[in-house]
Amino acid sequence: MGFSTSGATAIIFVGVLVAAGIAYPVFHSAQEERRTAIQDRDDRTLSMRNTAIAVDSWSYNESGDNDFTMSVNNTGSTTLSVAETDLLVDGVYQTRDSYATSIGGSAERELWQPGETLHVTVANRTPEPDRVKLVTEHGIAETVTEVGG
Repeated sequence: MGFSTSGATAIIFVGVLVAAGIAYPVFHSAQEERRTAIQDRDDRTLSMRNTAIAVDSWSYNESGDNDFTMSVNNTGSTTLSVAETDLLVDGVYQTRDSYATSIGGSAERELWQPGETLHVTVANRTPEPDRVKLVTEHGIAETVTEVGG
């Protein structure tokens, strides 16, 4: 064995050290991102478990104006966003400008605290809906069927 074998071994050893020096930060960063993703998933799961809603009442055409109204109580321990709460009428997604919401008599409220009731009004709804579904930001939903009967 001459110098060429020792030199080649040294070059390979330096190459391995350089490769490890490059790979370590990449693996460390990937591990940190994985930990963050797991923490985010756990936070979402906890929020979902702590979210609960219950439909208190609903009516259609009670005052003769073809309005559908629904009152939904936040029975969980999570504060919900009204803007991120979705409404489906007969399976059709309703945009935010197609219905009105209020909490405690205020239409400007955007946070739906535990124990509070969200009032939803779909004005001039014709024909009478067969199924209405309210979905929270965490995917928890309540469905009303047989609205008129």
